[in-house]
Amino acid sequence: MEYLGIFIFFLIALFVGLVFSLLNDLLGPKTKEKLEGYPYECGVPVYDPEARGVFKQGYYLLGISLILFDIEVAFLFPWVVVFKEVGTYGLVGALIFIFILTLGLAYEWKKGALKWQF
Repeated sequence: MEYLGIFIFFLIALFVGLVFSLLNDLLGPKTKEKLEGYPYECGVPVYDPEARGVFKQGYYLLGISLILFDIEVAFLFPWVVVFKEVGTYGLVGALIFIFILTLGLAYEWKKGALKWQF
């Protein structure tokens, strides 16, 4: 009985997902594009006739930056859960952590790693 709320949430999420998928199939555009079935990575076709095609490294740098900051923000969630128990010591530690994140973001911004000039 204690998992009833989770089960109901799962059923609602499943229902909403199925309804939106069905609505997309029924109401979505029916045109067939030339490259519609091809998988893409950052807008560049995977099936390149030239095996040694140039792939700009800015995509990798931006992706690594996004993953890095997402993981670091995920470290803040456990701190929020135990905020009352950690007291001032925990608050100072979290502020130092956020300050270091801000310095890293400022460094990336200054170096131009966040510009979309690929």
